[in-house]
Amino acid sequence: MKVLPRRRRAVLVNSALGVALLGGAALAYTTVDSGTSSAASGTRVRTATVAKGTVLATVSGSGTLSSPSDTGQDFVTGGKLTSVKVAVGDTVTKGQVLATVDTTAAQQDVDAAESALSTAKANLTKAKAGETVTTTTGGSGGSTAGTTGGRGGTSAQQTPTTTTTTKVDAAQVAQAQQQVDSAETALTNAETALAGTTLKATADGTVASVAGKVGDTVSGTGGSSGSGASGTGSKSSGTGTGTGSSTSSSTTPTGFVVLTNPSGMQVTANFSELDSLKLKKGESATVTLNAQSDTKLNATVLSVSSLPSSSGGNGSSAVQYGAVLQITSDTGKLRTGLSATISVTVGEADNALSVPTAALAGTGGSRTATLVHEDGSTERVSVTVGIEGDTTVQVVEGLAEGDKVELTSTTAATGNGFPNGAFPGAGGAAGGLGAAGGAGGFGGGARTTGGTRTGGGTR
Repeated sequence: MKVLPRRRRAVLVNSALGVALLGGAALAYTTVDSGTSSAASGTRVRTATVAKGTVLATVSGSGTLSSPSDTGQDFVTGGKLTSVKVAVGDTVTKGQVLATVDTTAAQQDVDAAESALSTAKANLTKAKAGETVTTTTGGSGGSTAGTTGGRGGTSAQQTPTTTTTTKVDAAQVAQAQQQVDSAETALTNAETALAGTTLKATADGTVASVAGKVGDTVSGTGGSSGSGASGTGSKSSGTGTGTGSSTSSSTTPTGFVVLTNPSGMQVTANFSELDSLKLKKGESATVTLNAQSDTKLNATVLSVSSLPSSSGGNGSSAVQYGAVLQITSDTGKLRTGLSATISVTVGEADNALSVPTAALAGTGGSRTATLVHEDGSTERVSVTVGIEGDTTVQVVEGLAEGDKVELTSTTAATGNGFPNGAFPGAGGAAGGLGAAGGAGGFGGGARTTGGTRTGGGTR
């Protein structure tokens, strides 16, 4: 067998290897390039079809849940607690007794007020009766006897007249009436204070907290502290009559007993200044609990504040406005203070022609779109739009159902589908081929996209 010289054998091996590498690269290049949409123009065109559907426009905000039925119950009259009849978790009804304080001082005030009223009424009766005055008039007496002209006679005697009159002093009556009025007011206040020693629920609810125990001294919202026989004491900061209730400045109520009730649950949310301008009373919304993302509740907008709830600070220009929404779904398991994300539907078009937002150019009610015909030709058309949804836009005029419109285009250097027009690694492979051939004289390099020759070998 004839043995080839070493140099000739190396040239043949390198030649065969080069042919194999170039063939594989060409095959892969052809396969990828055949999947491009427009090799001739060098542009990949994406289209969308005009179709009928529902277009929704929404705005989003964040807030917390609160119930207007949540109340804080406070004593009207303070004093020492004599009973606490409820505990946390108990369900109570309106009018149910929750707790009581000592009534000794309050009862003494009532007794004193009743006595003062009785005295005032007696004085008024006396003033109205007035003062009786008796006067006597007339009463000259005596007899005379004599003769006149031979004739005799006697003179008549007068009887005194007694008159009785009653004098009523109008000023005294007015003063007595004023004393009666004051006494009646004092009695009413005393009776209210006595009733205020018993704390009753002003609404149905569940006991969320109790702030004291029997033997503790509590303040009242409108009466004395009840300490001492006179029933005097320091006035509390609150005012009011009847069974008291109070809330703090936050959404969480405070009081000796706090009652919660999820019925009528609302959500107070903040929206950006731009989105707040789109909000209107009665618009529908979806409330998603942050702690339970799978819980979605229906709601409607009750009100939108015309004053900002927050303004930009520390160089920020962000301004937010608050809105209150009424939850219309079942609220039985909700709790005050839960955080939530709110999505309000500010525009809706049902069974409307629509296209993706990216298919239109321009702003306002008049836009333009690139219509793609069946033969591949394109035409720029004017489009009148309606509701601008989150991802789609309602088409009022200019397009028909089934029309195809361009979305966005990505331009390539050549029509082969690769950004730089070259098969990835082709230059390196050919360069390597040239390097391999360099040892055996194959020396043929490949030109990269930068135009420099690489991999050139030496013979």
